[in-house]
Amino acid sequence: MEKKGNFFILLIIIALLTLIIAVLAAFIILVGVNQPTIAGDGSLAMNAPAPAPVSETLLSTLKLFPERQILNLRSAGGRSGAGTVDVSIKYINKVDGIKDVAAKIGLHEDNLREIVSNYFLTKTFEQVSTLEARLQAKEDLKDEMNMFLISTIDNEKDLQKVNEVVYEVVFAGWTFQQI
Repeated sequence: MEKKGNFFILLIIIALLTLIIAVLAAFIILVGVNQPTIAGDGSLAMNAPAPAPVSETLLSTLKLFPERQILNLRSAGGRSGAGTVDVSIKYINKVDGIKDVAAKIGLHEDNLREIVSNYFLTKTFEQVSTLEARLQAKEDLKDEMNMFLISTIDNEKDLQKVNEVVYEVVFAGWTFQQI
């Protein structure tokens, strides 16, 4: 009789553990897991949930500069800085409110280059020398480029349809030094 009692206790424990694992798996599937990154101070930081990815077939890539671009930084404390960046943008091919996205990007390509150059002219070496600064630059440039491209839409009806044209700013190369 004692063996039957131990068997039922073990069976209950296994059932409880299975139930707990099922609940945890459902939680991970429904809520997701944020990927950790390294913050500027070297500690781990959790990213905010990423937006839903766009299919690669709906994206095109444009290299903004034909080769690595030398950019100047703002002087601080009597020292200036400069660096090289290799910047590309991924943009959405079909956007409601824009008939030909590639043509619009091509028409304003010089303005997009200027946005990148002006962005770095406002930054010092200390402001661009961390991983956090690189991630922030990607977001800031994406927002500025989208604001500019959306501002070039003349038709009010089309203007209300457009939320985003530039999907991502990509830095294939990023090297800065203080002079």
